[in-house]
Amino acid sequence: MPIHQILGLGLALVISFLAVLIHYEALGGISVLTVRAPVSPRLKMLGVIFAVVIAHMVEAGVFAFAFWLGAAVMHLGRFVGDAPQNAFQYYYFALETYTTQSVGDLYPIGGLRVVASLEPLVGLILIGWSTSFSFVVMRRYWRLKPSPR
Repeated sequence: MPIHQILGLGLALVISFLAVLIHYEALGGISVLTVRAPVSPRLKMLGVIFAVVIAHMVEAGVFAFAFWLGAAVMHLGRFVGDAPQNAFQYYYFALETYTTQSVGDLYPIGGLRVVASLEPLVGLILIGWSTSFSFVVMRRYWRLKPSPR
């Protein structure tokens, strides 16, 4: 296995660990804030959803940083297509990959392929975690009205 692939795998694992850690801390903080917030259950749920979306955006940003680091600094690979020229373009690619949308107009080669391969798996797991977390919060605060008999 070429060294750029080994380094790409190492970068992917470190960044994935960091994204999971960010998500863990974000959900913990959201949980604490939700319990303490003196607002209606409806606003608590809206707050949870917006906070979870922001957490995912930050995590995609971590992957964007990894793509930039791998391409521009570590020279592990490059992008084929309209290669990213600025932070927003790296972020766009990372967010697209995180959510598994991947339009296909741009793709990495070399060691960056491993980062791009692992990111959707991490994204799916974290999105699933957010879904179950949101469900738990919703069950706590969403009171159904009793049906008339």
